[in-house]
Amino acid sequence: MKDKSESIRTQLEMSREKVAELEAMMTETELKTKKELFNYALTLLKWAIKERREGRIIASIDEPANKIKELDMPILEVVARKAK
Repeated sequence: MKDKSESIRTQLEMSREKVAELEAMMTETELKTKKELFNYALTLLKWAIKERREGRIIASIDEPANKIKELDMPILEVVARKAK
């Protein structure tokens, strides 16, 4: 049986455009590795899934304009539908 802390290598195939997006995000956030970027992305997705499971909406608030913009992400709608 494998130790849960043991690392497993995963390989992804992505378009050049998506890789460029990842690299731009890494530059903007000063991340050094794609592993860091994916760990942060997974943390955010895990939180969003939990919130939708609990019936909450994921949104951003533009305080000066007093506007709310809901995140439209099909994966989260699947979670919300199953939670009902």
